[in-house]
Amino acid sequence: MGGQKRAHDGGSRLSGDLPAPVPDVAAEGEVGAAPRVGSARSADDILELIFTSTPRASPAEQAERTLRRPKALVYVAMSNRNFFWRQQLTKFVLDEGRVPVTPFMLFDYYLLHTVPKDLVREAMNNLIARCEEMWVFGELSLGLKVQVGIAKRMRKPVRYFDISDLPYQVSGVPESMVSDER
Repeated sequence: MGGQKRAHDGGSRLSGDLPAPVPDVAAEGEVGAAPRVGSARSADDILELIFTSTPRASPAEQAERTLRRPKALVYVAMSNRNFFWRQQLTKFVLDEGRVPVTPFMLFDYYLLHTVPKDLVREAMNNLIARCEEMWVFGELSLGLKVQVGIAKRMRKPVRYFDISDLPYQVSGVPESMVSDER
């Protein structure tokens, strides 16, 4: 070993003889996966696993991984009165392992009234058609009832959630427990 110190290059190495640190962890067996220390048989094996550079997945490899395991698109339905919860509800759907399609994140509040409402509603209806399922958050407004009706006629699964305890909790509820907006 040379024992000479190298200039700091972003890693935490001090010796010039050590390889680059292990990059971010991915799923086991995929490019970018961290080696499993438990599979090593000796200290040298463990050190080899720790200090062996593992290549990160390229954008093409990430896309291929996504195409092999696509996630369901979920239409995030909420009334205009719950507009301010749009980010928390989008995060909730992501945390549940789905891909949220949240009209209020795409179109803000009817694009701040810069386009006709009918044009935005038509776009929302197209999103309902393209999503695999609809998740309804909070009380039902007239517009929300129409969106649910569209999803049901298209035989899309519809799930309902109580958001009265936000930002702390979102709870699934049966359709019979959902109330109309006051």
